Amino acid sequence: MLCENCGKNPAQKFIRKTGGREIVVELCPACYRTLYPEKENDFFPALLGSGVSAEKACPACGTTMAEFRRTGLLGCAYCYSAFREELLETVRNMHNMQGEVRHTGKRPEASAEEKYDQARDYAARREALIEQLEEAMRTGDYAAARTLQKQLRTLNQDLSREGE
Repeated sequence: MLCENCGKNPAQKFIRKTGGREIVVELCPACYRTLYPEKENDFFPALLGSGVSAEKACPACGTTMAEFRRTGLLGCAYCYSAFREELLETVRNMHNMQGEVRHTGKRPEASAEEKYDQARDYAARREALIEQLEEAMRTGDYAAARTLQKQLRTLNQDLSREGE
């Protein structure tokens, strides 16, 4: 979607509250700043350090750090490069990762790994029984097929008992 004002740049949706009503405008960040030159209210001041320059702007779309602090939104993909250092600091603060920027995740409990191994073994045994059953049916060995069906039924019952 293009800016409603200039019709050239990619637009963002901004919600303006005027006279108790909400108005949605679709403007590029540059036109928004031109049409609504209001005092920045720093929506994210705790997330961004005090040393961040509010005057720094993205060379591609014109979004400023002050606008990012107010809305929490960047204007374009190039903003990530333009504000790289500030965004890294923001991520560190937001995720409280003791200075880490990369998420390392959580390790599963030892029992989860054991349960995964059991499920994988069950699936392999079930698949093998099904293949043997199909082969017995194709060759007409109905006695072996009945035996394989009983084994498959027992395997499924064992699994359902473990799940209880």
